[in-house]
Amino acid sequence: MKKLFRLVLCLCLSSIVLLNVPVSAIDKNPPISVKINDNYILMDTEPLLIDNTLYVPLRAIVTALNAEIVWDGETHKITISEGENKIELSLDSNIAYVNGHQFELDIAPPLINNRTMVPIRFFAESMACTVNYNQKVYTVEISRDGIAVPAASIVDRGYTDEDLLLLAKIITVEVNYISFDAKIAVANVVINRKNDPQFPNTIEGVIYDNRYCVQFPPAHKSNFSKKEPKTDCIIAAKMAFEGVNNVDKCLYFNNRPFKSKSKDFYKKIDSEYFYY
Repeated sequence: MKKLFRLVLCLCLSSIVLLNVPVSAIDKNPPISVKINDNYILMDTEPLLIDNTLYVPLRAIVTALNAEIVWDGETHKITISEGENKIELSLDSNIAYVNGHQFELDIAPPLINNRTMVPIRFFAESMACTVNYNQKVYTVEISRDGIAVPAASIVDRGYTDEDLLLLAKIITVEVNYISFDAKIAVANVVINRKNDPQFPNTIEGVIYDNRYCVQFPPAHKSNFSKKEPKTDCIIAAKMAFEGVNNVDKCLYFNNRPFKSKSKDFYKKIDSEYFYY
C-alpha cells in the first residue's frame, strides 16, 4: 500500500513539474537571410538546414550573381556559368564539377517546392565568392568584388540587424523565462506599435518611448545597453519580423490584467495578458 502511495505521489509531483514548464505551440525556426555584397536576396523558397549544411534555392542565387543557368530535362543536368567559372550539377547525383574538377557533395541537390536547392558555401565559393555565416543574426554573407546585384533580386526586409538585436534585447529582459510563444507575442507588440501612427515609427523609438510614460521600463535601466540578447529571443524577434504573429494587432501587454482595457483583451499567453 505504501509503495502504491509513493507511486501515485511521484506521478502527481511529475505532473505538477510538467505543468509548470512553458509549452510553445510555435516551432523555433529561425528565418535565414542571404546577403550578397550587403544586399538582401529575394528568395521564393526558404533556406533549408540539412545535417548542418545550409541549402538555398539555386536560381535565386544564380540570378543575384548575374550568372547563366541551363537545365537539361533529359539528363537532369544543371550547368551554371559566369565568367571563367562553370559548375555542373545533377539532380540524380551528389557529384558536382567545378571548372572540370570533380567534387563530392553530401547529398544530391534536393528539390523543395519545385526549386533545386544547393549547399550555399560550396556553390558561392565555387563562384569565387567569400562566404561568412553570421550566426548571431542568422545571415549568410556573400561577397565578391565586381558583382552588381540586379534590383529585381534585392529585397527590402524593413528592418536592420540593429533593429533585430534591440528587439531581441527587450524580449530578453521582459519575458526571457517564459515560453517561446510569449517571446513571439512581445516581439509583435513592439512591431505593431512601430506600424501604428500613434507610436514612434522605429523599433528604437518604440522601445525608448517615454512621451506619456515609460513604455518599457527595463529599457531605461543603466545596464540595458550592455545586456546581451538570448538566442531564443533573437530567433523570436526575427520570426516576428518575417511575419510570424500570434497576437494579431495587439499594442499592449502586461503580467497583470489591465482593468481599464478589459474590452480590448485579446488573450493570455503564460503569465502575460495581451490587449489591442
